[in-house]
Amino acid sequence: MHENLPIPEKDRVPAKQKLAYGAGGLGDFFIPSFIQALFTYVFIVDMKLDPEKMGWVLAATKAVSMIGDPTAGFISDKTRTKWGRRKPYILVMGIVCAVMMPFAWMVPSVEGGVDLLLFHISEENFKFLYIFIMMSMYFLAHSFYSVPYKALGFELTRNYDEKTKVFTWKKYVETLGLFMVAWFYWFTARPVFGGVSKGAVVLGIIVGFILLLCSLAVFFGNHEVAEELTFEKKDKIPLSTAIKATFTNKAFLLVQGAILFVMLGMGIDAIIGNYLHVHYTSGGSEDLASKIGGIGGTVSTIVIFIALPIALWVSTHWGKKEAALMGTFVLLIGVSSIPWMMTPAYPYLIIFVWALSQFGAQTTNLVYTSMMADVCDQDELITGKRREGTYAAASSVIAKVSDVLVLLLSGYMPRLAGYVNTEVKPNMEQLENMKTLLISTDIIGVVAAIILIAFYPLSRKKCSDIQQQLEEQNTTSIESETLK
Repeated sequence: MHENLPIPEKDRVPAKQKLAYGAGGLGDFFIPSFIQALFTYVFIVDMKLDPEKMGWVLAATKAVSMIGDPTAGFISDKTRTKWGRRKPYILVMGIVCAVMMPFAWMVPSVEGGVDLLLFHISEENFKFLYIFIMMSMYFLAHSFYSVPYKALGFELTRNYDEKTKVFTWKKYVETLGLFMVAWFYWFTARPVFGGVSKGAVVLGIIVGFILLLCSLAVFFGNHEVAEELTFEKKDKIPLSTAIKATFTNKAFLLVQGAILFVMLGMGIDAIIGNYLHVHYTSGGSEDLASKIGGIGGTVSTIVIFIALPIALWVSTHWGKKEAALMGTFVLLIGVSSIPWMMTPAYPYLIIFVWALSQFGAQTTNLVYTSMMADVCDQDELITGKRREGTYAAASSVIAKVSDVLVLLLSGYMPRLAGYVNTEVKPNMEQLENMKTLLISTDIIGVVAAIILIAFYPLSRKKCSDIQQQLEEQNTTSIESETLK
């Protein structure tokens, strides 16, 4: 344990600005989570679309949106307006996503199909086409919201501990979104709407309004840190050199690798997880499943509010790597308890797994984000440029690659468990196979993440040395400019 030194005034971010930045995190969380929380229930369970084809369609939309991530990072790094580099994109794209939310579920039904140019498109394929076009536009807009937003957070402060505090505020606000998302399915399943799909449209209007408020909070509540003039005077690095500097950065690759393994391990079982929740744990009762999901989300929210200050304390007193390892081990305990906690005899026990998993996942995500801010400082020392947008984009591309793999593989998981005919409910043998697959993939992903984080190189002392060298470089550059 090291001495917890006070944060210099110049590196402190005011509480109001932390809260305003955190509001943007709620928006950034809602945009993808609104789709991820409901797409199985709306498209597969309610509309009865083929889960394998649905996986391909959603994977294709993620692949399309990957174009937007590096583009958004490059453009926002180069943008200069009186409102800053990042905030204009956050505001405009927040509005675009808010408007599109209800339309995501308004899939038209064309009986008998439709003729398009020289092709006849069946009714089901027309639905897939609509979903592909709508989701591609939606996630492209999200790229131009998310990447500038993340880049804005990386550059709010240079202090090792203040970075973690900024992202802790963000996590607190995001946790409110987690609480709300836990009840999304329950809300859309209310009989008054006449179906989950129609309920999702109403929910889209409500969530879209919240997203609009979040975007306005970021725009008016944050003052961007202007780049040092000396950075602008330095020679620009070639694109090939910039890409190499990003994807050969050891710290960056280790953090992103850990995130990737957990996302893959715990993501590819999303569809079978929903089947297990409804047909195994809840005995086929959607009402009970939605109730357990809502209560579980509420409990998980409380757990996260307890976990975040613990993660912050460990990070500021021991170090970010130690905090990340702590969270990942808690996550491992959670997924390892599934064999005993997922049981139809006591359906509410699964909430224990969700609570531990959220403790681990949310605390590690907090620390990983703070680690990425340190990676940006290390990169500045190497390249002489502030490239927060580039690193935010690279992180998003890797996450999108993971999303594509998850969507492709998750569609095959029911078949791998022997469940092929989605018109009938899965039997107990198929559900037991799904449970085995879920446990196996979860544990493998989390263990791999622990191994990678154990080799993370940017300690507190290393980051302090980087800051000192950057200050010396900037002082020398300013003196050189003054003499010209």
